[in-house]
Amino acid sequence: MWTVFYKVVVGWLMPPGCFILLLAYCVYRTRFVTDPSLRKTLRTLAIIGAAGLYLLSIQPVLHLLASGLEQFPPVQESHIQKTNAIIVLSAGIVEGVEVSFSRLPAVPANLAILRLSEGIRLYRKIKAKDRSCTIILTGGHLSGSKFALSAVSGEWLISMGIPSADIRLETSSRTTYEEALFVSPIVQSEAAQAVFLVTSAVHMPRAMAAFRKFGIPVIPAPCDFLESGKLGLFSLVPGADALQETRSMLWEYLGAVFYYIIPK
Repeated sequence: MWTVFYKVVVGWLMPPGCFILLLAYCVYRTRFVTDPSLRKTLRTLAIIGAAGLYLLSIQPVLHLLASGLEQFPPVQESHIQKTNAIIVLSAGIVEGVEVSFSRLPAVPANLAILRLSEGIRLYRKIKAKDRSCTIILTGGHLSGSKFALSAVSGEWLISMGIPSADIRLETSSRTTYEEALFVSPIVQSEAAQAVFLVTSAVHMPRAMAAFRKFGIPVIPAPCDFLESGKLGLFSLVPGADALQETRSMLWEYLGAVFYYIIPK
């Protein structure tokens, strides 16, 4: 009982719960404003702000948004052909980390490792069938970074036993749209019968829109699905992690629309 009480209370005292409570207090304080028109305006804005922040910070809304993005199922073995290529989209690096497995003082970020792991799993599945396969890594130099994302990812793949001869690097892109643009010549040179696209499940619609823009026939191979779980009392307590993920979901929705409408 005390554990439940503690989690609920602390959940509301931590951001963004404390800001929602602050907005609710502002609604209460508007009763002291003498100007009826100003009082109504301030109260309306505070209610909208509190309600909006609350809804964007709870798990049910997050799951609802994710359900509209995670529309592609995991890749099937039936998609494997005689010659294959796997495109793994970049997802950040952590620099200044000295590691024994790499020539570079950098490692892939956590999300990047999830995508790379799916690329490795698919690569080994293809190789187990005695089929040819190359892994194409994307990602150039982001603002302030010393190393290309794809170069760091390549070092990590080699440390995991992937032959360097089967790795291709695209080192110019900074966005998903540029990844599709700059990886196109590499895909054409590989002339693979099946080209798999590995990225996070919620990112896949936007990525597919970008690759379709350049006429690259990719097979979606999503990973990093949103954790499923029974929604209950705690899922209605606002959380900063849910708010951050919800923001990412909204970004993906807007990005997918943008990639569909912009000219090639």
